[in-house]
Amino acid sequence: MITRRHIRIKVLHHLFAQSTDESMDAALLLKNLNKSLNEVHRLFAWDMGAFLRLHEEAERQYQRVSERQQPDYALMERIAKFTQLKFWTLCKESAALNTLMEGSHARWADYDQHFRKQWDTLFASESYENFVESTPDFTQQKRFIREVYQLYIAENELLHDIYEDEQAAWSDDLDAAQMMSGKVIASWKEDVDQLIIPSLYKDESDAAFGALLARKYFEFNKDSQSRIESKSRNWESDRIAKMDIMLMKLCIAEWRGFEEIPVKVSLNEYLDLSKQYSTPKSSAFINGILDKIVTNLQEDGLINKVGRGMIQ
Repeated sequence: MITRRHIRIKVLHHLFAQSTDESMDAALLLKNLNKSLNEVHRLFAWDMGAFLRLHEEAERQYQRVSERQQPDYALMERIAKFTQLKFWTLCKESAALNTLMEGSHARWADYDQHFRKQWDTLFASESYENFVESTPDFTQQKRFIREVYQLYIAENELLHDIYEDEQAAWSDDLDAAQMMSGKVIASWKEDVDQLIIPSLYKDESDAAFGALLARKYFEFNKDSQSRIESKSRNWESDRIAKMDIMLMKLCIAEWRGFEEIPVKVSLNEYLDLSKQYSTPKSSAFINGILDKIVTNLQEDGLINKVGRGMIQ
């Protein structure tokens, strides 16, 4: 599932895109935002599909060996140690995972040569040798599956390029998608016959967060702009980075529009994003301006927090 920070980043990206495209109104921005967020789940489906494609290549090799005029049964047994791990059966039996992968329209058949090479490398590796020469218990089997995913899927640069060719924005979504794949592996339990396939959002509140944040941004936009200008009079407006203004407006929107999110949580989130997406001096500048604005908003009774949000 994606975090609220990732959702904030998506909202920021789409607001920035809108600022350079006059034809994009709020309705189109929200539509694009929703599609972009759903793309994270599609990337997760591609990622798991690639992992299963590696297993499929192992099964193909097993089939090729078995069809020889004189089958090599020792080789077949070594391959079967991998192909017969219960994890693969659970993946194939997961209706939720299969539905996601079928809807993702991944085209892994175009990369047969790559997956054959990956399988050959894995099969010849020392870790595979150690795995088949031992009698691994469940913990060792799970550790091996996790290691194979990390080395041959998560760190596979060609797969990263393929993902980016499919969707340029997937480069920003890869960590989130790979965390979902990791959760699938983590959910494999010895005494459980069903894997957990992560949903896109933790709960309904997170599912609504992105669109609501964007709406609150537009709702308070003019007032936020006025407050930012009044607190930055020593700065020429055209010298303030556009990204800094957006980050401050988003923070203000979150302060005013989300009564359950503490003031400091919102502030720290956007200060962290400024370090990632704006200039080296942006964090200090934004902190100084927002510190003045939050005081005025509280004096005007425009920040009303309840529950967890009461913690300042």
